[in-house]
Amino acid sequence: MKNIGPLISFFHTMDKRLPPLQSLLAFEATASLGSFSRAAQELALTQSAISHQIQNLEQWVGQALFARVGRGVRLTAAGELFKHTVSTALKTLRDGRERIEPYRNPDSVIVACGAGFASGWLMARLPGLRARHPMEVWLATQDELREIDRIDVDLIVSNQELQSETMESVALLSDAAVAVCAPELARRLAALAFPEVLMAAPLILHEHKPEWAPWLAQQAMAPQRAVTLDDTRLLLDAAEQGLGIALVSRVEADTALGRGRVCELSQIPVTPLAPLWLTHSTLTPRTPAVQLAFDWLRATAAG
Repeated sequence: MKNIGPLISFFHTMDKRLPPLQSLLAFEATASLGSFSRAAQELALTQSAISHQIQNLEQWVGQALFARVGRGVRLTAAGELFKHTVSTALKTLRDGRERIEPYRNPDSVIVACGAGFASGWLMARLPGLRARHPMEVWLATQDELREIDRIDVDLIVSNQELQSETMESVALLSDAAVAVCAPELARRLAALAFPEVLMAAPLILHEHKPEWAPWLAQQAMAPQRAVTLDDTRLLLDAAEQGLGIALVSRVEADTALGRGRVCELSQIPVTPLAPLWLTHSTLTPRTPAVQLAFDWLRATAAG
């Protein structure tokens, strides 16, 4: 045990040598704005306080970080390299604070889901959740999330059934690819049967989802294509603008269909899509709001 003393003394010395946070903030602001005076205004400090913080930091690194240029300053070569280190360190601190922000509110829930589901189905129903349970909802629009760590995420809505010792998935919503278009175009196409209807208006397709229209390749005709997109939300926008017939997820088009912004063309075949699953942790929820949101989502989807 007698050999531990020098080691503790070494780490204590290293800890004392770390620069104060105020010096790093002064450096970041000065490097970004190129002026001690502007950095002082940014941080609500005096110019002499900024200069003092920079001097302390330059003492700590053992070399100049800024060079005077007229009334301003510019980073030296060493300063340019050090800027990356400081920016990374401060970003880590800020990201860490944002990550734990929900813990300040015990009535909060973090839901991870696809952007299309969030905008097309969930957002229109959130007022109902908050009216019943006045909680704070955090939406993380991530499509490929496969794990709940109870720090970043409480609930996951995705087309993946995620089962493990600490996670359980329940079926939430069935889905299908449906053909939609603007109401005026739908009225013009109403009397046309499939597949002739495909020749009466151009198609709006998803670049990465050709399987949404398996019947298209079976047709001898070659329908006109108005636009091909790589974002499902833009498909709805294009249809709403009257550009043609879009093939979209019925779940993601739910709000637009319900509010009459687009209409479904029932004569065009429907293609089943993977269902949506709601995943939660089998461990004790982070907050009571998590279980309330889980039950509400299931009940609302069933309704």
